This record gives sequence, C-alpha cells and structure tokens, in this order.
Amino acid sequence: MIINRIRWHWNMIVLFIISLGVFLASGTKGPAQTLKQPSQERQVIWGQLLARDNCARCHATDIEGESPHKKAPPFWEMSTRRDVDTIADMLVNQASPKHSDMPKFRITRTQAQYLAEWIAWLQPVAHGKRLVEANCSRCHAIDRNDNSNHPDAPAFRTLSKFYPIDALEESFAEGIVTGHPDMPIFQMTEVQLIDVITYLETIQNTPASE
Repeated sequence: MIINRIRWHWNMIVLFIISLGVFLASGTKGPAQTLKQPSQERQVIWGQLLARDNCARCHATDIEGESPHKKAPPFWEMSTRRDVDTIADMLVNQASPKHSDMPKFRITRTQAQYLAEWIAWLQPVAHGKRLVEANCSRCHAIDRNDNSNHPDAPAFRTLSKFYPIDALEESFAEGIVTGHPDMPIFQMTEVQLIDVITYLETIQNTPASE
C-alpha cells in the first residue's frame, strides 16, 4: 500500500518534469510574459498604496494637504513643477530630488509606473475632469469635441463666451440652481471646486464639433 503511494507520487513528479520540459522547449511564453497589464484603475490603487507606505513621511500623497517636509512637494501639485509623464523615469533614475535629505531607495520600473499613475490621477486638471464626468456629462458636453446630450445644456468649452470662468467659482460654491430647468442641485468641497475650475479653463475656446 505504502509502496503504491510512493510510486504514484513519483509518477506525478516525473510527469510534471516532463510537462515542464515540453512547455519550455515549445517556446511558449512564461507566466510573467502572458500576464495582462493591470487596468489603469488597479495601477492607480497600487500607486496610492506605494505612495502612502514609502513617501508619506515627507510628501502629501493624497488629493490635498501640505507635505510634512517643507521642501517636499505635495503630490497633487507635481504637474506645476514637471511633466508628470516623466515621473516614472525620474523615480527609476532617482533624479533631482527636491529636498536634500531625500533617502536613497530601490524601485522597480513597474512600481515607478504605478506611482506615476497615482500622481497623474491626483493632478487638478485630471481630478476636475473626473468630477465633471461624474456629475455633468449626462447633460453637458464636457470635453473639447463632444456634444451635449441635453438641448438646453451648454457645452462646457463654450462657457467663457458667457461668463468669466473664475466667476463660476462663487456659483459652484453656493450650489448651482440655474442652467437648464431640470439641472440637479449639488455642492462641492473647496478642493473639488478649484479643480473643476482648473479643468474648465483648459478646454475653453476650443473648436466645437456641432
């Protein structure tokens, strides 16, 4: 009985080794090559976790707040200092730290990319766009070339023709109750408000597609 069990386990081991050899000889890509790239949402989440675990001692790593270290820039304003598309390379190369006592660290290219995705996600224009997509796109055109779904809802890229964009800040802060007749009432936090205005400023005076 025991001998039979030993033989069975041995046969399984031999079969596994043979199968592995055939697999490698066939030239089929291994698991690391066949894994799909994680979704952007998942990359952002992993980048957030990496930032909180490794960077929060010095930097503000969330969507608002000041950095604990006075010379460490908050992550949410990184785009005012550099092109966020270059951040992954900067992290890998550990180039130009903004505060002299920034510690040396090890980081993989993948980790750097996830951190860069998180930093890009935090930037005011990106945050403002997400807010208008979530709250306004059902009726309004919110991009440079899309069309409004509601006939009475102006395209956001044309707002500067009717109002100074910075004057919208007070209306948003008080809770907009005008616009088109069935426009819902909503309010925003100060950070949300600033980021929405920042986004709206980037799309003004762009060609309409209608």
